[in-house]
Amino acid sequence: MTTTAINDISDLVRILEKHPEWAETLRSLLLTREMLDLPAALARLTELVNDFIREQRETNQRADERMDRLTELVNDFIQEQRETNQRADQRLANLEGRVTHLEEIGVSSDRRLARLEEAAASSDQRLTSLTELVNDFIQEQRETNQRTDQRLARLEEAAAGSDERLASLTELVNDFIREQRETNQEQRETNQRADERLTSLETISRRMQGQIGLLLGAAAELRLQGHLDVVLSQRLNLRRAVTLKSINLGIDRELADQLEDAQDKQIITPSQRLQVQLVDVILSAVDRETAAPVYIAAEVSLTLNRNDIDRAAERAAILEKATGVATKAAVIGGRIPPLQETQAADAGVLIVLMEDLDIEEAGD
Repeated sequence: MTTTAINDISDLVRILEKHPEWAETLRSLLLTREMLDLPAALARLTELVNDFIREQRETNQRADERMDRLTELVNDFIQEQRETNQRADQRLANLEGRVTHLEEIGVSSDRRLARLEEAAASSDQRLTSLTELVNDFIQEQRETNQRTDQRLARLEEAAAGSDERLASLTELVNDFIREQRETNQEQRETNQRADERLTSLETISRRMQGQIGLLLGAAAELRLQGHLDVVLSQRLNLRRAVTLKSINLGIDRELADQLEDAQDKQIITPSQRLQVQLVDVILSAVDRETAAPVYIAAEVSLTLNRNDIDRAAERAAILEKATGVATKAAVIGGRIPPLQETQAADAGVLIVLMEDLDIEEAGD
């Protein structure tokens, strides 16, 4: 270990700079415990002073806020007091005005009282005259009542005879009402029977029209000797037309199988399948323009109406849905009104009349 001589304080400082770890040992030898703890105590004192200053600032801030609120309350109180005083002054002024007005009314009331006293004296005289008039009226009324009682007695005598006549008349009226009710009941029963007969006749008429329509279609096929497909082909610009169903011919087996398959695949419902099977005429052909396969679904009726047109369009749509083949709707009949002709054109339904089903035309 090297020993360095210490001749003065500068030597000590130089040694401590070379060995700073010795400074703490030297400090503990030179300073007392109180001196050593002084920095820590000073730090705690500084912290306490800072806390005190912060708390004092917060206290001052709260005091300032309370002072501001107190000042605001005082100002509000002063303002309210001023308004209250102002309203009190106005009320006092109004009260003084009313007092003045009442004094004026009092003077006017004295004058009116004097005039009322004068009018009362005059009213006594008028009351005396009115009393005399009332007495005269009562006397006249008594005499009138006496005459009225006499007339009433005569009327009661006449009414007694009228009651007898009224009883007889009432009996006659009741008899008439009873007979009229019986007549009305018979008329209602007659009308009901007539309505039932009319309904029955209408049902029979509809059945006959349907049967006539079927006979008409059958007659048309017989007249054409199987050339109905030729006529419809010419009207619809088709070729290779084949009848798959007609009034005289049941539905083609292959087409029936297609409808059954469509039902099994839930493409159509059982009800829709039945609708297609009820179509009067079904043809299979090829469109001349597009060379695509096509079906024709036709309804036959004596007089074509809106139901025939709608039924043909609906059943043609079901057939197209079930087979996936384009289907055209047509109606065949003896005649068609102008309105239904327009409806058929709007629905895209072909119209074929009996006069069109001519063998010679079919052969042209």
